[in-house]
Amino acid sequence: MTNLGPQLTVVAQICPKGRLSSDARGHKPSPKNTLSTGRSTMIYGRPVIRTVGSLDAFFERLVPRALPPPVDIDWRAKRLKDFIDGQPSKVCWNLDNVCRELHLAMSARQARRLFMASTGMGIREYAKKRRLTTAAEQLKSTNTPVKAIAANAGYQSTCHFTRGFKELFRLSPLEFRRMCRRRMCAA
Repeated sequence: MTNLGPQLTVVAQICPKGRLSSDARGHKPSPKNTLSTGRSTMIYGRPVIRTVGSLDAFFERLVPRALPPPVDIDWRAKRLKDFIDGQPSKVCWNLDNVCRELHLAMSARQARRLFMASTGMGIREYAKKRRLTTAAEQLKSTNTPVKAIAANAGYQSTCHFTRGFKELFRLSPLEFRRMCRRRMCAA
């Protein structure tokens, strides 16, 4: 549910597996929405509706500009994270060579496991989110064609860029740009 007024409304519903869904159909728990298993009965809860003050707050909540590291992040995982943040558009790198370059005495497999344990997400997923967040900032602030921004983000195909962008932001790059321009014109 989206409200185009001065505030943006976000709707989330708790699904049976504990995930959040943006579907707002099951407002009242009813016998249809009851899931019965052998031992216990689970009832879907009411959707959680929060009103966010601005579009920036909505996107900051969706994907923070700088993904903050957890407090207990390992120093080696922090080095890997800083390497990815320093080169967000670089896609193809050999993790063994990166570990050697950063003077980390570990294999690529160990680096992947350590990064996952420290940050809660894989290296590829983090790099992809970082590239798409940088692309979103370019879409917001420049008039550069989407094809050029996709190439700068390391995508060879605009189609793959659009698909990844939609997965992360729930909007196509052009819709994102239009929404940002509308917000700037209204302000």
